[in-house]
Amino acid sequence: MEALRDGDCWFLRLDKDEDLFSTLEEWAAKEGLKSGHMSGIGALKDCELGFYHLADKHYDRKVFPNEAELLSLDGNLSFLDGKPFFHIHTVLGDEEFRAYGGHLFSAKVAVTCEINFRPFNADIKRTPNEEIGLNLLSFCKAGH
Repeated sequence: MEALRDGDCWFLRLDKDEDLFSTLEEWAAKEGLKSGHMSGIGALKDCELGFYHLADKHYDRKVFPNEAELLSLDGNLSFLDGKPFFHIHTVLGDEEFRAYGGHLFSAKVAVTCEINFRPFNADIKRTPNEEIGLNLLSFCKAGH
């Protein structure tokens, strides 16, 4: 991965066969990032996507092993259990020009992945929400 900081934004290029999540997590920890927003394009493979069912609080998961165009990647950085946590949703396109998407659990870079990351100064954590069944964003207010 290569990273370029320009003012308050970062431009990232992940390379073929890099693991998307571990690469991003290592980079965020190294740079001391607290939180932020990201978007990206490129090509991925070995993607595991999920669709969340609130009624029974579980994800249906499906693995897409083939290479796919990364049409849209949108997500955020927060902290979960004291470690950087990237929450990413994506839309992928296949060779038949069909689009599919969902919550991204894992992926490897097939060709390249180009990401624009905008850091925030806020300490944003994720905490369990029993009603929803997920770890939701928790905003810490100054003095609390």
